[in-house]
Amino acid sequence: MTTIQAIILGIVQGLTEFLPVSSSGHLVILQNFMGISEGSLEFAIVLHLGTLLAVVIAYYESIWNMFKQFFLMLADLITLKGPCFEKSKYRKYIVYILMASIPAGIVGVLFEDFISEKFGSIIIVGFTLLITGVLLVLGDALGKNNRGHIENVGAGKAFLIGVFQMFAITPGISRSGSTIVGGLLSGLKKEEAVEFSFLMSIPAVLGSLLLKIKDIIAIGATTSFVPLIIGFFCSLVIGYFSIVLLNNIVKKGKLYYFSIYCWIVGLALIIYHVLITF
Repeated sequence: MTTIQAIILGIVQGLTEFLPVSSSGHLVILQNFMGISEGSLEFAIVLHLGTLLAVVIAYYESIWNMFKQFFLMLADLITLKGPCFEKSKYRKYIVYILMASIPAGIVGVLFEDFISEKFGSIIIVGFTLLITGVLLVLGDALGKNNRGHIENVGAGKAFLIGVFQMFAITPGISRSGSTIVGGLLSGLKKEEAVEFSFLMSIPAVLGSLLLKIKDIIAIGATTSFVPLIIGFFCSLVIGYFSIVLLNNIVKKGKLYYFSIYCWIVGLALIIYHVLITF
C-alpha cells in the first residue's frame, strides 16, 4: 500500500464513518473506480482504531463517567443493592447502549461477511444510498421539537435504535445516519441523538475489531509500519472534526444536506450501472 492510498483511505474513513453517508458504501465506490480498498486486515483495524479514538476524545466526559459507574454499579450488584440507577444517569447509559448493541451484534456475527459479499455491488449501494437520504429527511422532519434525554429513552426504544444500527451492516446504509434517525424517532433531542449514536458505536467497533484481530493472528500481518501510522492519524484527525461538524449540522436541522449528497451519488451509481450494462 502506498502513502497516498493510506492518506486517501484515512481521510475517507474519518469522513464517512461519522458523516451520514455510509463508510462501507464509499469503500465499494473506491474499490470500483479507484482500485483502492482497505487492503490488509491490520490496516482496516488501525483505521477503525483512529475513528474510535476520535469518539473517545469527543465524548471523553460521558465515556469516563460510564467507565466509573460501571464498576460502582457492579459493586452495588455484588452487595445486592441492585443497579441503583438513581445514583447516576450514566448507569442507564450503560444499560441502554448494551440493549442497542444486541441486534447488530447478533446479525454482525452471523451474517456480516455474507451481507458484504452479496450486497456490495455498485447498483445495490446506489439504491441503499437513496434509502439513507430518505431516512435523513425523515429524521430531520420528525425530530424538530424533541426534548428527550438519553437516560429517559428506555430499554425498548434503545433496542429499536439498535435495530436501525443492524440495518446499517448493509453497504450504503449509513450507521451514524440510521442510528441518529432512530434516536430522533425515539424522542431524543438532536444533540443527544448524535451522542447516543456515537456512544453505541463503541461496542460495535470493538466487537468487529476483535473478530478481525483473530483473523490477523491466523494469517499474519502484511502491511508496513508507515502506511499504518499515516492511516491511523488521518482517520483520527478527520474523524474528530467530522463529529464536530455533524453535531453542528444536526443542531441546525440541516441533515437534508447529506440527503442531497446521498441522492446525487446514489443516482449517479445507478445510472453508471445501467450505462455499462446496456
